[in-house]
Amino acid sequence: MTREHDYQNVIHDEIETTCHPGEELHVITSNAFDGRMLNVRMRRIVPSKTGWTGYTKAGFFLNRTEARALRDALSDLVEDDDVWIVVEKDSLRDVDE
Repeated sequence: MTREHDYQNVIHDEIETTCHPGEELHVITSNAFDGRMLNVRMRRIVPSKTGWTGYTKAGFFLNRTEARALRDALSDLVEDDDVWIVVEKDSLRDVDE
């Protein structure tokens, strides 16, 4: 016997990702965990070595309260110019110093 679940997924946005070539970030709402959840998933659009395309294991569900907290954290982070400055390593010092 196979247990099936109809998630009633609705894709709200597809975001191209420069750090993950061949994949997109999908922003979805789904029926899960006894409610409607935000479902953020990576989807492979360029076939892998085995020819596979589709959703990867990378992703997570958030309820509405958690989604609001993520929104607020991202809003603050994205607008803070200081966090986008590339962090340089300190140069190595000689042992004698």
